[in-house]
Amino acid sequence: MAIHLAKPSIELLPSYLEAIQEGNFCNMALGFADDSLTEIVKDKDAYLYKINNPSSWKFKLPNGAEFSITDHELYWITDGKRFIGSLPLRYAGDVEFIENFCGHTGMAIRPSLLNKGYGVKALMHAFELGGAVAKSKGLKFILASCDQKNSASKRLIEHAGGKLFRSHDGFCGAEPNLIYQIFL
Repeated sequence: MAIHLAKPSIELLPSYLEAIQEGNFCNMALGFADDSLTEIVKDKDAYLYKINNPSSWKFKLPNGAEFSITDHELYWITDGKRFIGSLPLRYAGDVEFIENFCGHTGMAIRPSLLNKGYGVKALMHAFELGGAVAKSKGLKFILASCDQKNSASKRLIEHAGGKLFRSHDGFCGAEPNLIYQIFL
């Protein structure tokens, strides 16, 4: 099971659309890539341009608070033929938002492939790629976020050396979350 990280592409888009149809799937891109299946199919090129565009964007939390991410990338986890999941890397933005809500990274695996070892392999690639870029941007650690109820994500982050940095019961009206610190 060889996997790697790739920029979202037209070649992988059909498999990504299949993942959306599988059910509850969050691509961890915090709103800038959460278009519906209908919207994506309507203009595939525009969607791919949008999710590959490193421009800053704003995210609104349930209580209406807005935060910015100013330096980011989105990768798709793939085996070369199909979309397995997504991995966003957020290098800079509103510090309060990164430290209390989203971290520098998160990961999502498509529903049909959960608990099959893809997360562990993708995490290794994430630290190779994301760690090198984060270091070049002056970061000394990466913050990774997960839902407090997601025991698989907690184990995965702790397996990668993550130490609990912060927990909250609902930052700005969002669901409870855990933020882990992983030193580079």
